[in-house]
Amino acid sequence: MEVNFRTDIKSWLDKLEKLEPQPTTFCPNLKTDSPDPIKAVIFDIYGTLLISASGDIDQASLSSENIRTAMQAGGFDLEKCEPGTCSFLLEQLQVKIKEQHEALKKQGHPYPDVDIFKVWTDMFRAAEEKGLLKLTGEESWTDTIIVFELLSNRVYPMPGMKEILLWIKDKGLPMGIVSNAQFYTPVIMNYFLNGEFSSKQEIDLFEKDLSVFSFNELRAKPDTALFEKFLPTLKSKYGIKPNEAIFVGNDMLKDVVTAKKSGLRTVLFAGDERSLRLREDDDRVRRIFPDFIINDLSQLKDILK
Repeated sequence: MEVNFRTDIKSWLDKLEKLEPQPTTFCPNLKTDSPDPIKAVIFDIYGTLLISASGDIDQASLSSENIRTAMQAGGFDLEKCEPGTCSFLLEQLQVKIKEQHEALKKQGHPYPDVDIFKVWTDMFRAAEEKGLLKLTGEESWTDTIIVFELLSNRVYPMPGMKEILLWIKDKGLPMGIVSNAQFYTPVIMNYFLNGEFSSKQEIDLFEKDLSVFSFNELRAKPDTALFEKFLPTLKSKYGIKPNEAIFVGNDMLKDVVTAKKSGLRTVLFAGDERSLRLREDDDRVRRIFPDFIINDLSQLKDILK
């Protein structure tokens, strides 16, 4: 997809309200018996670098009113829309996501993720075929999608996010990302890092060739394929073995278990109760432990020293 914004998205980003993490009772574990040095740091985003009001990108608060506001931002003429258009689109959002998931599973993706732009494209076309709206080609679907996301899943930087990333960068350690994310995630991250709007799909401070987003792969964690994509580059370009890198995430299954399967050492981020996912009832998580536990991103300094 071509990311083409027409609305002043920065004005929407500027409206984001500050969120504070909800403390947990976890005590940090910053020591390890491994003699291997840590030479690279790979991060999850939602629930780790970003506070999410819903706790997870997959648990946004959805409403037809948010769809209406987002469509207005995208330049839709709502006066020409039939009553019930927004409710129909909200219903179709779940339908189209389910359809994409089922199609991808048939293609061999055990944990599929959608391209949200395609989902909305299919939603709008379904509404047009039903006679609920008339598309003119002047609407910005990109703007509509990101405004809907900003309204439905409020996010804010985890305390110390920018500071720790700059500190790691200053130490010369390569940084990467493996995240269940969508095209708007780099836009939001770059805004929080720079205070400016940019439509580019790479996140500043992170190595492009060590960054993997689920929407590009149509696969989501806990699919190890997302980690396997960057590991050859980590070795060939940076000379770093998997056990010389740490993965930092808030989910025991999607982050800790999956990263361990790929050979990385793991850091469980337990700094926000709303996003901490221990998965204690999941057999895949039992008897699996992270190498480190932190409840504040600044504690990575102690690990990396």
